[in-house]
Amino acid sequence: AEIVSCVALLFYRGMDIGTAKPDRATRARIPHELIDIADPWETFSAARFAAAGRAALERLAAAGAQPIIVAGTMLYLRALIDGLFEGPGADDAIRRELAERARREGTAALHAELTAVDPAAAARIHPNDLRRIVRGLEVHRLTGVPISTLQTQWNAAHPRVEALYIGVRREKELLNRRISA
Repeated sequence: AEIVSCVALLFYRGMDIGTAKPDRATRARIPHELIDIADPWETFSAARFAAAGRAALERLAAAGAQPIIVAGTMLYLRALIDGLFEGPGADDAIRRELAERARREGTAALHAELTAVDPAAAARIHPNDLRRIVRGLEVHRLTGVPISTLQTQWNAAHPRVEALYIGVRREKELLNRRISA
């Protein structure tokens, strides 16, 4: 088996402190994929990760190795397992305008706008999740199509990677103590 990292900060070279990145000795004993594959100033998107992750899974399958995907970033894990929809790239002008509106009017106003244009996305996006609200509005403005509709393309564009999910759940109090420590 080999570990395929799906932890966003581990992708970046030089980000070894505060990321729980396995040290070189550990990686020499246990092979890890997708660690130290980008420089911190590079844009590393879910789409770029999905392409790199699928290539890693194909290499491992060809070598007869069993991948163990270790996730910390659910968006990236979902991009790898389910694929991504073909959506527009980021539009900095729209994002700046929406960020300014959120500052002036509050995040709730943007969430209400998202509810009007894409009730399905708004129902699953928390009213305080400004980043996802902005993305939903941005996609709608650029395409005229709700992001929730585009996201149904995930399975059509890329066959789903079969996976067994195993999760670790910790009590919030324990997590807070560990973070404080």
